[in-house]
Amino acid sequence: MSDATKYAAMAAVLGELGAEIEALGEVLCRDSDFAARHLRQLQAIDLIAQKQRALATLMDSGFSEEQLSRITIDALRSRFCGFVNHAKANGAASGDLNLWD
Repeated sequence: MSDATKYAAMAAVLGELGAEIEALGEVLCRDSDFAARHLRQLQAIDLIAQKQRALATLMDSGFSEEQLSRITIDALRSRFCGFVNHAKANGAASGDLNLWD
């Protein structure tokens, strides 16, 4: 099995988890009393879903530098920028990032 196939399979699972987490948050938000009491926790659920989707997209792209630059969650993008800089310093071609080494 190729790395691209493995990344695509993992990306699919991450995408599914992100959608399930988001759906859970939406259900909880329908109860206005619950939502008012647990706003911070609901925001955390939303952020988890956003990170899941961003990771799925990044993984599905084979960890391309272009896709990394499109991540809108600053905390997540900054964590992965080090991989890009390290790969470039070691002579890797753009888009050829191996985050598992």
